[in-house]
Amino acid sequence: MNYHTAFLAAALAPSICLIAPCAAAPKKEKVVAPAAVAVVKRVTPQYAESVTFSLNKKIKAPTISSQNGKLLITAANTRECVRAYGYYLRHVAHVHFSQNGDNASGAKLILPQKKITVPPTHKFNYAYNYCTLSYTGAHWDKKRWERELDMLALSGYYAVLVTPGLESVWKGFLTDLGYSRAQIDAFIANPAYSAWWHMGNLEGEGGPVHRDLIANETKLGKFIVKRLRELGMEPVLQGYVGFLPSSSDAAKIGGTLIPQGKWCHQYERPTILQPTDPIFGKIAAIWYKNLKKVYGYRGKYFGGDLFHEGGRQGGTPLKEAAEAVQAAMQKASPGSKWLIQAWGHNPSEQLLSGTTPENTIILALDKDMSATHNITRNYQGCPHVWCELANFGGNHGLYGGIPLLENMPSDIGGAIGIGLLSEGLEVNPLYYAMVTERINSHGPINRKNFLTDYAKGRYGTADADIIKALELLITSVYSPVRLQEGCQENIMCARPGLSVVKTSTWSKPDNYYNFADVRKAARLMLDAGKKHKLDTLPTWRYDMADLCRQVLADSAREQLPKCKAAFDAGDKAAFARESKAYLKLIEQSAEVLATSEFFLLGRYLQDAENKAGKNKEARAQMSKALKQLFTTWVPKSGTTLNDYAHRQLSELMQHYYLPRWQAYFNARTQELSGQTAAGESGRSAEESNSNNGETVSTSHELSASVDAIENNFVASDTPLLLKPQGNIIELAEKVLSH
Repeated sequence: MNYHTAFLAAALAPSICLIAPCAAAPKKEKVVAPAAVAVVKRVTPQYAESVTFSLNKKIKAPTISSQNGKLLITAANTRECVRAYGYYLRHVAHVHFSQNGDNASGAKLILPQKKITVPPTHKFNYAYNYCTLSYTGAHWDKKRWERELDMLALSGYYAVLVTPGLESVWKGFLTDLGYSRAQIDAFIANPAYSAWWHMGNLEGEGGPVHRDLIANETKLGKFIVKRLRELGMEPVLQGYVGFLPSSSDAAKIGGTLIPQGKWCHQYERPTILQPTDPIFGKIAAIWYKNLKKVYGYRGKYFGGDLFHEGGRQGGTPLKEAAEAVQAAMQKASPGSKWLIQAWGHNPSEQLLSGTTPENTIILALDKDMSATHNITRNYQGCPHVWCELANFGGNHGLYGGIPLLENMPSDIGGAIGIGLLSEGLEVNPLYYAMVTERINSHGPINRKNFLTDYAKGRYGTADADIIKALELLITSVYSPVRLQEGCQENIMCARPGLSVVKTSTWSKPDNYYNFADVRKAARLMLDAGKKHKLDTLPTWRYDMADLCRQVLADSAREQLPKCKAAFDAGDKAAFARESKAYLKLIEQSAEVLATSEFFLLGRYLQDAENKAGKNKEARAQMSKALKQLFTTWVPKSGTTLNDYAHRQLSELMQHYYLPRWQAYFNARTQELSGQTAAGESGRSAEESNSNNGETVSTSHELSASVDAIENNFVASDTPLLLKPQGNIIELAEKVLSH
């Protein structure tokens, strides 16, 4: 057709249509809940064409049904659509997702024979402690965060703490206030340490943070906020409570500053601008201006705690201070809510008396995982969220109050929701699956049904041996009988000493479960794995390695007293034999852990470096910060924070914990021979530390050789594993044969 013919055809087209209607182009079908559809495509692409959503604002609880051969989920909004899909995956399709491996290998789309009503969830389910985003999230890039947000949405969370990007907020804020570049560089902390920076505990650690890393964190923060809002969820941004660099000049600021002293005897805290000072509102307005500029959103929820973990009040009238902080928030974002962490003695009744209850939410952190804990507390009329706090420092160790969650009352002691506030995640998938079940259940949870669904999803089979193994774990290591901070620690990760009973300062030293139960569970899990060839599943490999790791950790607690007995008896031959057996446990641990990608230090460091971008300096900065955090915590060894964030990762066991114990045992062997090397006296250093209202005493044996290993590790060229190696079945057989 030439140009003139085409023109004629176009001109005649309207009259032709009057005689015989033209074939209309097919209308593009409107996508309902596009963000929910996108989640389906990301997490289960095999179901992308088989799942549809329908929105009904009047519906109280989502429903799952079938229509025209497709799965139909009906809910009031996008967020509830995604939560209902997560419920479907867990309870019907048995597709399993976790931070320690996924399993969708044998899953099939199952259409329900009759409509399923998803139990309603609570109004305000919340995710993350500040600590979580350093101990666990420091190495998360955009891809990892995207997956994390999908998992949170599928699990039923509503509000999520967001801290990536605050580097740029602070940079703009302090620049506006006239701070020099040197002051700003000295103030901004590395992502591995930013949690305690945001809580007012320290400043500048791991810095000066490279500009490329700051730029990447800013992009990441913007992405997180945008994605949360697409999913119908809300970001919790950092509110302004008065923090300023400790180098601040009161005269230049034009306000009253309250120096905060040191945190844990180690770090200079940021100073606090007196909230009742007339200048506070103007300075807070500059903060919120920069917050909106960075995230493109003014926010509805703000975090921020005054005088966290021992901060100095300096005569501050707390009621008036709270009023000033909240007034600044309301001016920046009318109707917003202030989220305050209830931790230790904070918040005080005086501070709460200055808040407006309808604009305040208390995050009630609860570290008591025993089933008898009283979960209620008076928060002066402010609504509260019950927040589990099962993990400290990101330590590895089987732990969590599963019976507590199973039997928690539907109203959670009057709470408006449940919070995921563990300091570290990527551990204990069984426990965190129960947290998700609690969020999406009302009343007591049927253990048998939960374990059946869990096993079918995680392993593809509810084999009787697997169920029995899980039940053994729940009734032993997952049933703590007392108040304690996190798991029973692995003493192989402790600074060496013959009388060591714990690894970090604030943990409990004594045993609360029968070691034989964990060993039996490991044997049952191994037998089931061999029977069903489960070693092809990353989920089973992780769990098998985790169980063997726990068995070896328990064995160390039985072996070290034998070393001490031999040393105390002056029996050099016996000491050599028993110490060799102890070191063998560490070597076995390294081998076992190497079989799972989730127990590799190389994976953490590679992800952290990649997150920093291509700049070598920025990449090295991230790697160094994480290595320090996982070991000495502070730049120098031997403090109360030493090994607080210890990890049972293969390379750490092999190249950090093993050399420490070897050096220590060598020194003790020399002592038995009548020789004492310089700096190896065997004497203990005692230190008392008051933090969060609790005074603890800690001690460690002085050892120059151990100090050298600790102080040199961060800068050392540690051999790293980027891919799993070894056969977990063969290694598990060796571990369980004794």
